[in-house]
Amino acid sequence: MSESTSPDAQSQALKARLAILPSSAVVGIDVAKRKHFACGLDPEGQTIQAPFSFTNDEGGFAQLMDRVTDLGRRYLINDWVFGFEASGGYEKPLAAFLVEQGFDVVQVDSFVAKRQRELMTGSFDKNDAKDCVAIAFLMRQGFVQYYNLRGLKEENLVGLVRLNEHLKKRRTQLKLKIKGNVLKYTFPELERFCKDVSTQFSMELLTQFPTPHDIVQVGKLEFKKTMLPRLRSKRIAFYLDEVYSLAEHSVGLKLDRWTTKALELRTYVAELRTIEQQRVAIVKRLRADLEVSEDYELISSIPGVGLETGSALLTEIGDISRFGVDRQLISFAGLDLVSYQSGEYSGPARVSKRGRPLIRKVAYQAVNAALLARKPNIFNRKYREIVAKQGQTKDVRQKAKVKLCAKLLRIVFAVLTKREPYRENPTDQTA
Repeated sequence: MSESTSPDAQSQALKARLAILPSSAVVGIDVAKRKHFACGLDPEGQTIQAPFSFTNDEGGFAQLMDRVTDLGRRYLINDWVFGFEASGGYEKPLAAFLVEQGFDVVQVDSFVAKRQRELMTGSFDKNDAKDCVAIAFLMRQGFVQYYNLRGLKEENLVGLVRLNEHLKKRRTQLKLKIKGNVLKYTFPELERFCKDVSTQFSMELLTQFPTPHDIVQVGKLEFKKTMLPRLRSKRIAFYLDEVYSLAEHSVGLKLDRWTTKALELRTYVAELRTIEQQRVAIVKRLRADLEVSEDYELISSIPGVGLETGSALLTEIGDISRFGVDRQLISFAGLDLVSYQSGEYSGPARVSKRGRPLIRKVAYQAVNAALLARKPNIFNRKYREIVAKQGQTKDVRQKAKVKLCAKLLRIVFAVLTKREPYRENPTDQTA
């Protein structure tokens, strides 16, 4: 993609057209589930259309076009730009419709729109009509970004990544419920023995024998006879003797498989098993979709970046040419440093966290994976350098990882921009 046609270049040209060369009229839209509000400003920033509502359907979209056409005829305006905040996906049908009609579509930051509304009204009062006016004035001043309308293939990949993240979150919730709602009452010793209750061994054990009373009741021989055929690896069969010993001496409540706690446990385990099966299918489809992706091949060369972290980074970042420099990508992720300064007071710098939380999450996961890798890489070397200089405290380790997350995004930007896989710099080979 050439520089003149890149999204970043298009965005800069559009901002200039809106803020410096006022030739475009703007329509600010506050998007909602069933009914949107819109208002219009002429190229000079004067209101030519007071806020009005239109429904989120074909008739409402036609009403919006009729209103814009009438305004263009009355005020001799041929160039229109439409803008809104991102609204959890409710804006996508309207954005697709406007793009099909040949209009420029932009997006304003929700936080900035909120501050603009408070500045214009002098109060914290909020309603849809005021929101669309604030959005229109921000557009007129050029505080916009091009709206990233994804294609069908990209939408499918985004859907897979977000579904996978949802299942991972639900899996964590279920594991906490199993440990916190059931095992601490029925079998507290097992919680310490099996750190991860989502393993095949743990799920089979809790399905067949929900309580220690059930294990002891059948006897050691029958217990092992029941469990052995259900274990994938016979090497972990020696754990069964230890589990039986724990069950014999358990201090948990004397419950059997017919009690409410046992039913609750089996319900959680069944859902957990289903989630694990669904995640296997999703990861398999992700792998198939990314096998032909050149971008994934490039970022997977970075230490610590795997299938799930790489797919999440690609879908959240989108077209890398939207960002002129790596600082913009870091700010987009919310990993940029901010501080509060007033008079002689200057507060400590901290991460803004005003950006995409999923990028921060997977960057942190990738950094942790790189730190645990056996093969030396730039991340574990830099990490050792930081903690050696500043100390082995928890706060230092945490800040070091956050710094490495920003470094990871710089490498991602460089790799995707230069279209070259990551290679270790020879000057960084020694700590």
